[in-house]
Amino acid sequence: MSQWDSMREERRMGRLGPLTILGSAFLMGGILGATLVSMIAQPAAEALSSYLRDYLASGQAGKIAVEFWPMLWEQGRFFLGVCVLGLTALGTVGIPVLFGVRGFLFAFSVAGFCRVFGPIGLGPALFLFGLPAFLWGPILFLAGTQSLEGSIRLFRRVIGGWRESLPFGPRYWEHLAIWGIGLFLCVALEFLAAPALLSASARFVL
Repeated sequence: MSQWDSMREERRMGRLGPLTILGSAFLMGGILGATLVSMIAQPAAEALSSYLRDYLASGQAGKIAVEFWPMLWEQGRFFLGVCVLGLTALGTVGIPVLFGVRGFLFAFSVAGFCRVFGPIGLGPALFLFGLPAFLWGPILFLAGTQSLEGSIRLFRRVIGGWRESLPFGPRYWEHLAIWGIGLFLCVALEFLAAPALLSASARFVL
């Protein structure tokens, strides 16, 4: 194995730590979100059921106006938060917390449909949350892993590791730019597909 290959392998193995941390934070947030839905009192569950049924019925009738910019903010705020936190030592804690919040919101939404509609609720949850997650998920984890690596190196410098090299070179910013453009395109695709996804979701349960 050449020296270059060894360096690439070492870099790849070094990213397993941040990726594991973020995956665990996302999973823990998801477990908390699903657990919280299961603990909702019956009156609140009935109110949630009424809201979701009205929402899906309105979507099926084409009465819901899907707006692009709010949708972009919904997904882009997490990406932006990861990028900003990655430039500070606080990101060593802040980025995993952000992933925990993202996992919580994702699982809470999915579990909410299952709480209201039973196992059949997985159908609309897949269309409304699962399919978009296949688009934004990889991008968020790629950006999060790189940003967490930068935060960890900054933290090591703060506590005295002055020789720790920083990753904020041209490739770092190129990657963020590419992932940012990719996220924008994913949101645009989700925006175009939103009416069809709402209609398909309503057919499952209404």
